[in-house]
Amino acid sequence: MLRFLPLLIALILFSSGVFTASAGDKESADGPYSELQSVAAFDQLMAKLEELRQAILADARSEREAAEGMRFILRTLAMSQDVTGDGYAQAPHFARMDTERRKVGGDNADGEYHTLAWDGRWNYKITGNIGTVDHLSFSVLAMQRTGRSQSLGYANERTLGADAEGNFTLWLTAEKPEAPGTWIQTRPGFGSVLVRQYFGDREKEEAAEFQVEVVGRERFDPLPASTDAEVARAIHSTRFALQGIGMLHRYVSPSLDSKPNRFLRRNSDDFGADISSPDNLYLISTYAVGPDEALLVEVEPLDVRFWNLAIENPWHESVDYSQRRTSRTHDEVQPDPDGMVRFLIAQKPADHPNYLETAGHERGFMTFRWVGERDTQTPLPKVTRLPLAEAEAKAAALSRGTGPASAK
Repeated sequence: MLRFLPLLIALILFSSGVFTASAGDKESADGPYSELQSVAAFDQLMAKLEELRQAILADARSEREAAEGMRFILRTLAMSQDVTGDGYAQAPHFARMDTERRKVGGDNADGEYHTLAWDGRWNYKITGNIGTVDHLSFSVLAMQRTGRSQSLGYANERTLGADAEGNFTLWLTAEKPEAPGTWIQTRPGFGSVLVRQYFGDREKEEAAEFQVEVVGRERFDPLPASTDAEVARAIHSTRFALQGIGMLHRYVSPSLDSKPNRFLRRNSDDFGADISSPDNLYLISTYAVGPDEALLVEVEPLDVRFWNLAIENPWHESVDYSQRRTSRTHDEVQPDPDGMVRFLIAQKPADHPNYLETAGHERGFMTFRWVGERDTQTPLPKVTRLPLAEAEAKAAALSRGTGPASAK
């Protein structure tokens, strides 16, 4: 307890007003540094946090949604700083965007996302091994003045040119290298690389491995100290990422206020290259389900490399998949005798082999994600909202092959 005593004293003094500064004192405390670009960028970031706070509170419909929304803002800020603010293109690293607790941007519960920052003044060499995952891809993106990114190139497990052992080399350079490997041409300016890997069965599959180096630079070469302008640009990048991901629930179709329980087809033409890759295709719907209800979702299985159905909360966070069954992949579903795959979605675990739970959320998003050819089509899933007991009975009859045939 004694080691916390200084902190307790400071908190008592602060709460009593001893450390409270007036506006004039604050201006004086800033000293000669208030005009720095980095300080201005920081102030803009703080203003954006307040805007996002107001938007979340305006869109929340319950105490739980508002509380989780405040946590979502902090998670998004932490991720944005980690992957963009600390990207450091002179000595880049692959930063993990999502974790088991930090789920942002409509992440795939059966996938992992990494990103790195690049600068057109340098050339980069990415090496690795594709492992045994169902899907591995690299989206090379160039930053635009709007804060959004456009695609410079794309490579996946089919086009990386991996050898028999799964090893590959990916070059990000201004000029095509003579050395073997896959090449994506960069250009002046700044950008990022978004890496996706998807698992049909995490317990059985071996994750991909990858690392990056700056061509011609020794790892421990001394680098110059960061400048005010460089720090400011990093903070601006953090703000752009925070704004984009923090407001997905409003501007990505379908938005949170769209008609629920009705799926729409979406791809990278709809979302943009910085959200979706060319072979990532989607069926997305908002959902509405009461505490004693269930959604019976019926879909024809897809003949593709990977697909799954995942549940998200209203802020596009995948629902706690480390502790609950909130997603299922093509390797984890049980088809019915008629060949259809049926899911039972409820606020709590349901009596069905393909159940998914919303963890008490009455609304949010549900997303079918698959990796296939650009023109892959499938009938839109059928969604029926029923009392929970009735939905379980109907699903059980269909699983036995004794229920009425569902329209395909």
